[in-house]
Amino acid sequence: MKMFQIYPYDAQNDIIGKRKITGIISIVLMIASVVLLATIGPKWGIDFRGGTELIIKVDPSVTDDEVREAAASIGLTDASVQRYGAESEGRFMIQTQEVSVVDEVKVEEIRGALDALGDLDAAIWDEEQPDRMDLRFSAQKDTAQIEEAIVATGLTRVSVETAGQAEEAFYTVRFQDLQNIIREGFAQAFGEKFTEAGGLERLETVGPRAGEQLRNSGLVSIIVALLAILVYIWFRFDIRYSPGAVGALAHDVTIALGLFVVLQIEISLPIIAAVLTIIGYSLNDTIVLFDRIREDLDRAGTKPLIEVVNEAMNETLSRTLITSLTTLLAVTMIAIIGTGLIQDFAVALIIGIVIGTYSSIFIAAPLMVRMDGYLKERRKAQVLLDKADADQGASV
Repeated sequence: MKMFQIYPYDAQNDIIGKRKITGIISIVLMIASVVLLATIGPKWGIDFRGGTELIIKVDPSVTDDEVREAAASIGLTDASVQRYGAESEGRFMIQTQEVSVVDEVKVEEIRGALDALGDLDAAIWDEEQPDRMDLRFSAQKDTAQIEEAIVATGLTRVSVETAGQAEEAFYTVRFQDLQNIIREGFAQAFGEKFTEAGGLERLETVGPRAGEQLRNSGLVSIIVALLAILVYIWFRFDIRYSPGAVGALAHDVTIALGLFVVLQIEISLPIIAAVLTIIGYSLNDTIVLFDRIREDLDRAGTKPLIEVVNEAMNETLSRTLITSLTTLLAVTMIAIIGTGLIQDFAVALIIGIVIGTYSSIFIAAPLMVRMDGYLKERRKAQVLLDKADADQGASV
């Protein structure tokens, strides 16, 4: 029984002959992607830039503009508001760079107010623990006096307690938690439409320093993956194949990131996972093709390499298309049905599958052919140099 084939196994189409056209297309897309990344830049999610992400559930009659106005009244002036799920669910996802009621500007204002009390030696505040400040005075101060000075800067619900030994003038200031402010602010804005509908369902906060560390770790993970793949292909096949595999993967990641900028997809931890998945998926197709090229080369005799590569591409194209379309169907359904991060993850995978399938055919194999030609020319040059050295030695 003959297996189903989208593309005939014994086709003789000149796929490799299209390498110049596809090469130009890929170069243009990569340059455009680099320009987009350098000018507009990726849209970093809360995971990487720091900030707060929360999901609230309100009565379905509440509109986006009303939620946005309520967020601004709380103090979240930079809040990004979007529906989360179906409109009938009444869920909204809100993102803001605020991680606390206190920021560096407010801290300087507080320091000025405390300095006016006299005897202030240090006021220590850390953005990773933004709801707390440690104070040290050279003389004892009344906690109520300290609290009054801080409240005068515009903050409310500040608590001050002594720290250290009784004779030491150490104090700990605790500011109102952002979560409580948000919950109370929306409850005041929407009343029963907020409290009875579900209220604050989720709140996640990432400090700026932690976000930067996560961003750097994500980029390093992609670079390490590419280097590890370079070494693996080198040992699995030979040096001719490595640039093709890594070049195809770099092509996939660059264009995918460029499309993320165009589509305004937030770069979050799930998206980094999607990029690594794209690398693995594209590599799988590339290895299947390279393995077929190597098998065909073993029995090719004196047949030119470019003909062998073209035959291998024709032989594996049906398998590549069937695998990609099957995966694409499943991921497309997730993108249609899913919402929020799940939808973004699925869209990222769709982009990766399409680009990865294209690159395994039109980028990896042509680069392998070019690398083979480069190595042959290098060997010829080396032979000529060795012959010239031998002739020079004989004449001497």
